Amino acid sequence: MATKYKVKTKAVFNGQPVGSTIELDGKTAKKYEALKYLEIIEEIKAKPKTAKKATAPKKQAKESSVKKDAKKKTESKK
Repeated sequence: MATKYKVKTKAVFNGQPVGSTIELDGKTAKKYEALKYLEIIEEIKAKPKTAKKATAPKKQAKESSVKKDAKKKTESKK
């Protein structure tokens, strides 16, 4: 995942007024910081992905209607 930064604008940037705090990807933030348009405040760290939770045991499939119909026919013949 790409690094993201919180930055503070020093000039009008992407329609944002001076002094706004916005989030940008690492490449863009570093580029415009070098041009003195932004000041990098902090790096935003990605949240670690959590492990999958254990799932409940799967339920067994119910008898299909075809099987039920066949079962009814055999019972009615008896």
